[in-house]
Amino acid sequence: MAKKNFSFTDIVKTDDDKNKRINVINLTPEELIENKKNNYELSDIEQLADSIEQLGLLQPLLVKKVSSGKYEIVAGHRRFNAIKKLISENRINTNYEILSKIIDEDENKTITGLKLHETNMQTRSLLKLPEEEKLAIIEDYMKLLKQAKEQGIKLNGKPIKGKTRDIIAERFNIGARTASRLIAKTKEKEEGVPNGTPPENSSSTINKLNKIIKQVEKLEFDESEEEIELKEKLISLLK
Repeated sequence: MAKKNFSFTDIVKTDDDKNKRINVINLTPEELIENKKNNYELSDIEQLADSIEQLGLLQPLLVKKVSSGKYEIVAGHRRFNAIKKLISENRINTNYEILSKIIDEDENKTITGLKLHETNMQTRSLLKLPEEEKLAIIEDYMKLLKQAKEQGIKLNGKPIKGKTRDIIAERFNIGARTASRLIAKTKEKEEGVPNGTPPENSSSTINKLNKIIKQVEKLEFDESEEEIELKEKLISLLK
């Protein structure tokens, strides 16, 4: 597999302090808030809970301070829910301290959103997720990419360039055709077009129907009652 051009750790501006470190602290479950924008399924919680119970939390959560004494989870929703499960089942102490890395609370929200996707992509396969979940993830990622471009956010010190399809294909490790299909279905969803129906300009559609109606009206039918009725039915169906 080709090496990815960037990761969320590269989503920085060239004038950022390269020596800036992320603080690591212990937080209680009460101090943590789940990110409502997390579209990733919380799967295999029981298996993860067993691992944490036996080995402890091996990878800290990534969090961002949002208010006094409260931190929003950027990455680690499954780990957090596994710990809550262990506490609810009295398998670990209720005062269990969760190792967490705190990112700058002033960090750009677009960058934080990209981090959420980047970390989830490391442990999940997009193609194995339910269709609705795939579309929600792609839709959110596309919005973040657009915002990043508009805000001049840089990756590896360079502006974000290239087709959205190609970026999504690379980041989610999927083919370009699959990326195009998901993007198209996402746009259909936004426009309220049923799956499998190609989006079309509504005024153009009406004009086409009016032309068909006129063509039907010009058709020559015999004067039999049955054929006149058929003509009227055709016109009514098209209107």
